[in-house]
Amino acid sequence: MQETVLASRQLRAIAFSQDDLPVLQALHGDPEVNRFLDGDASAWDPARLASRLVDYVTGHALQGFGMWKILSREGEFVGRAGFQPFEETSEIEMEIVIAREHWGKGYARELAPSLVRWFFDNTYYSHLISFARSDHTRARRVLELAGMTFRERRRIRDMPRDIYQVLSPAMCRLVANG
Repeated sequence: MQETVLASRQLRAIAFSQDDLPVLQALHGDPEVNRFLDGDASAWDPARLASRLVDYVTGHALQGFGMWKILSREGEFVGRAGFQPFEETSEIEMEIVIAREHWGKGYARELAPSLVRWFFDNTYYSHLISFARSDHTRARRVLELAGMTFRERRRIRDMPRDIYQVLSPAMCRLVANG
């Protein structure tokens, strides 16, 4: 069994391996899942998924964080979540993608604060950002419940997105002390 990177009440995160292409194909083969990620809701092609998997495996190995495979306590694949650089600004972005058959179980709401805590406990970054499609009320609420605040609305990946951010505890202390 692979080492757990992060655990919450119902879920655990482990690093992706090269053998995980089938679970990513199942996740991103669902246009309903992808419609919240890209302006194009079609299934992701195999080359894109293979490239992403390489990024997930190497990112975790090089940085100690990245995008992780999310499993239920029983070991069932639930989705992916973690951190990746946002190329436009070099900020670190948190992303949670849950397989449709697991929607409505509160998994994103459970993961988001656990990810934020893990990030600031294990990295040196001053802040963390995350995106929600502007019309996706539930995703925006998940980010707010994780302590993130609205920063701005921009067009990203061919759709209007709300950008949320949270400052590290150290930055919060600096801001509070003026």
